[in-house]
Amino acid sequence: MTEFFHTSTSNERKREIEALLNNFAQQLGAWRFCFYFLSSSHNDYVLMYSLSVFENLINKMWLGVPSEEKMEIRSSLPKLLLTQHKTLPGFICNKLCKVIVDMGRQDWPMFYHDFFTNILQLIQTPSTTPLGLIMLKTASEELACPREDLSVARKEELRKLLLDQVPTVLGLLTGVLESIWDKHSVTAATPPPSPTASDA
Repeated sequence: MTEFFHTSTSNERKREIEALLNNFAQQLGAWRFCFYFLSSSHNDYVLMYSLSVFENLINKMWLGVPSEEKMEIRSSLPKLLLTQHKTLPGFICNKLCKVIVDMGRQDWPMFYHDFFTNILQLIQTPSTTPLGLIMLKTASEELACPREDLSVARKEELRKLLLDQVPTVLGLLTGVLESIWDKHSVTAATPPPSPTASDA
């Protein structure tokens, strides 16, 4: 990846590397390597490429993925996000949130029943509230107006599922805003009466 993005790499060599990366991404077991890279690499290019492999797998090849592997991916990526969100660069963290939401877009609620519950739990836990808010924003954008690759029936289902969550979400957001307000508002003490004020 470093060679691909290096300024001295020729266009011909970049095309060769791109072909290798594309071939790798098309292999069904490639996600396991990418999960390893996500867990252990500190190279932003490698992290972003690994997430793009997951994104491609979920959005274009998900139907062909065995159900046990889907379960493993649905379990592993949120755990990775939870353990590494504080150390990952912001744009990588956002992309990982987007990939998890892509899984929800495909599988919630039938196969990924705790997708939205997990987001709500992140928001309710003070240490993960910012992460939960990023997930909520991404989910609301992706599920309320899904891309054209979903059927009309699925789009309607997602919209209805999202609408069902609105009262809970508004309650949680109100709580978050109130806690921020309480932390940052200066309590104005009532000033003592002026010594010159009349008894009347």
